[in-house]
Amino acid sequence: MSVCPGSHDPQVTWHEKTVTDKLCDRFTNLTACAWVSFTNNARVYNLEHCAAIECFPINWSVRPELNASLLSDTFFIYGLLRDHARRASILAFSNTGDQATCLDPQLEARTAAFIGPSRDGWNHVCDKCCAIKKDGDQHYVMRAVVMDGITIGRPCCGVHDCKEQLSSQRARYCPKHSGLDSCCVVVGCTAQASSSYQTCEEPTHRALEDTSGRSALFVLRRRLERLRASALEDDGGGLTDELTDVDHDGECPSKSDEGNTKPRARFGRRRTHNEQLVVATCGTILGRATMYGSEGIGGAGTLLRIVFPTEDSVPEVVYYDNACSLKKHLLHIGDHHFDKCAMPVDPFHAKTKHKDSDTFCGTHCNAAMFPELLDGNRWRFNSSAAEMTNAWFGGFQAMVREMRESRYDFFLDEVIRIRNLLTADDLGKAGAHPMLLPRHLFLHRT
Repeated sequence: MSVCPGSHDPQVTWHEKTVTDKLCDRFTNLTACAWVSFTNNARVYNLEHCAAIECFPINWSVRPELNASLLSDTFFIYGLLRDHARRASILAFSNTGDQATCLDPQLEARTAAFIGPSRDGWNHVCDKCCAIKKDGDQHYVMRAVVMDGITIGRPCCGVHDCKEQLSSQRARYCPKHSGLDSCCVVVGCTAQASSSYQTCEEPTHRALEDTSGRSALFVLRRRLERLRASALEDDGGGLTDELTDVDHDGECPSKSDEGNTKPRARFGRRRTHNEQLVVATCGTILGRATMYGSEGIGGAGTLLRIVFPTEDSVPEVVYYDNACSLKKHLLHIGDHHFDKCAMPVDPFHAKTKHKDSDTFCGTHCNAAMFPELLDGNRWRFNSSAAEMTNAWFGGFQAMVREMRESRYDFFLDEVIRIRNLLTADDLGKAGAHPMLLPRHLFLHRT
C-alpha cells in the first residue's frame, strides 16, 4: 500500500472505514491538549452521534461506531501523513504482515529523525529563553534551558539498563536475556525457580509468593487488629495506634541472624525509569530521552551532548536539579564540551535539597554567582519551566504505559511537537518574538 500525502486534504483509509482530516485533527488535538485517551475519544464521538448510529441496521458487517483501536490507528497514521506532507515525501507501507507490523518501521524512522537537532522547534529562540549579554562593546545572545525527568515508562527488559526490544508486551525479558525468565524473581537471586513457582526453594523467597490469597487476608487482618487496638484506652487513658511487643525478660532485642535486609521480588515486568526533557525557559521542548535504569548523571550528560552536539549549539545556561553532580562527572571524565556553559542548580532545588555545607555546589552551581541570571532583584529566566512542562507531560502516563516502543516514542514526540506549536503561538501573543533561527548557525562548529 502506498499513501501520497502531497494534497492539503489527506484522508486516512483502513478497516473499510474513512476518517477525514478534520476529524483526525480533532482527535489528535484532544489527545495532545486535554489528555483524552483513544478509548474516550471514541466514546465521546459515539455519544455525540448516537442517534445517527441507531439508524444503521444491526446486522451490517461494518458498524459506524468508533473504537480505541481505530482511534489509535488514526493518531499514528495521520501523524505519519502530516510528517511526510511537511517533507514533501511519500509514505509507503509494506504489503506483507498485519497493520501493526507495517507501521513499526515508519514510526521508528520518524523517531530517529527527531533525535538531537532534528527535532521540530530545536532552533527556537525568543525573549523568554534568550537575553542580550554585554561584554565590553560586543553583545552576545545568552540562551537558557532546563533539564528535568518525569516518571513515565513502558515495559522493558528486566535486566537493568537493557535497551533491547521485547518480543511481546507480555515478555519480562528481551530475546537476548530470555534465559533469565526461569530464574527466581527475587532481586539478586540467580537460582532456578521451582516448577509452578516464580521463586526458588529458599523459604524467605517462597514466602513472597502466595498464590492462595492467604497473604492478602493476613495483611487485612493485621490492619483490622491495629484499627481495633487504636480505639482502646490504655490504663493511662491514652490511645495507642500500633501493637507493641513487650519483652518481659528485660533483655535487649536481638537482630535476626539473616540481618535487617528483606528480600525483594519483581514478579511483573520492569518499566523504563523516566523520560528526561530538555526545555527552554520559555517552555519550548528541545529534547527528550528515555532513561531505562535510572536518572543517572552519565545519561544526563549524554542527553545534553546529543541535543547540543556542537560548541555553538550549547546554551550559555543549563539549569539542572543535580547540576553539581553532573559538573563533577564532566570534570572527572575530562569532558570540556560544556566548559563555556553555566550549570546552576535551579533556585528552588538549591534552597530545599542542597546543603549549605556542600562547597563544590556552592562554588560552581549557585545561581546567585552568575550576575547575568539576575534582572535587578528578579531571576531573568524561569528555571521551573521543565517542572511546569512535566505537569502537562505526566498526563500521558496512563495512555502510554502499555505501548510498544515504536508507538511509545512516536506518540510522545508527536504530542511534544503539537505542544511546541501552541507554545510558540502563546509566546507570539505575549510579545516574546518567537522565531526559528537557521540550524547551521548552531551546527557549523564541532
